[in-house]
Amino acid sequence: MIQRTQSEIVLLFLSALGAITIYLFAIMRLANDEIVVAIIDVIIASILFAFFLFVFITRKVDIAKFALSIFLMVAVVLQVNLQGASAIHWFYPSMLIVYYLTSPKSAVKICCLSTPIIFALLFPLISLVDFILILVTTLLTNIFSFVIFHSYHKTQIQLKLLATTDPLTQVGNRRALNRDLSDLIISQQREKYVMCLILFDLDFFKKINDNYGHAVGDEILISVCKLVVKNTRVFDALYRYGGEEFIILPLKVDLLTTATLAEKLRFMVESHQYPLDVHVTISLGVAQYQSGETSQEWIRRADSALYLAKSTGRNKVCLADH
Repeated sequence: MIQRTQSEIVLLFLSALGAITIYLFAIMRLANDEIVVAIIDVIIASILFAFFLFVFITRKVDIAKFALSIFLMVAVVLQVNLQGASAIHWFYPSMLIVYYLTSPKSAVKICCLSTPIIFALLFPLISLVDFILILVTTLLTNIFSFVIFHSYHKTQIQLKLLATTDPLTQVGNRRALNRDLSDLIISQQREKYVMCLILFDLDFFKKINDNYGHAVGDEILISVCKLVVKNTRVFDALYRYGGEEFIILPLKVDLLTTATLAEKLRFMVESHQYPLDVHVTISLGVAQYQSGETSQEWIRRADSALYLAKSTGRNKVCLADH
């Protein structure tokens, strides 16, 4: 059973609710012989339903969010052009949805592009007092939405970092690893590219803690993580898998190329100078993803390779079976 993210659920709900609501309005328009407006309503509702299907099937949330925001404002402009001032009521909820779906900066740009067009259409149709009233309420809605959602997005980013970052090493934690592994496997099943992961472990780390203390052990963990992050490509991510176990993914290259990178990291970790001149080495297991396996099966094969590296002398790289 597919477990959907909060963003997917919100997009599915908004697009489905919007489609159903506007279809109902289209039926009422037809009952009142407003054929042209009814046709426009049906088109808008059908596009919203298409958004629902797009998110449901592809799960491409970021694309859908931006596209839906643009579409909502275009739809409001069309409705105001066809129905006049009565359609302005759709503008306010649409603005709130745009601010919710996109970043505050993007929402401001989208609203600032659509607002002048809408007010140019409204100006000849209503009195000056009504025009100024709508203008002021629109500006206030934009300002309040920006302030509220700017704070909301900032808080969400901070909470996401806290929830997905290891507090000691500042790399991804187990929660982030599980999420990203699931996304990677879904993407790989769709696009069929080669990818590998590296599972590595600090050798004799318990002895380091026992001999030098946990504070030095923590400094060494932080130093190793900084070294690995600095010397891997920007699109590879590092995660703390356990106490002194870490995973690097995704490496979108074959097993032998990944093994070469793993050997480079092994050498760099061994050659680096650490606090109190502690000698640090790592053992590494490399596994290439096999079609159809789960994330845990993939990690288990890398763990078997890591175990082989540790049981045959440590400070080496071993490859998982294909």
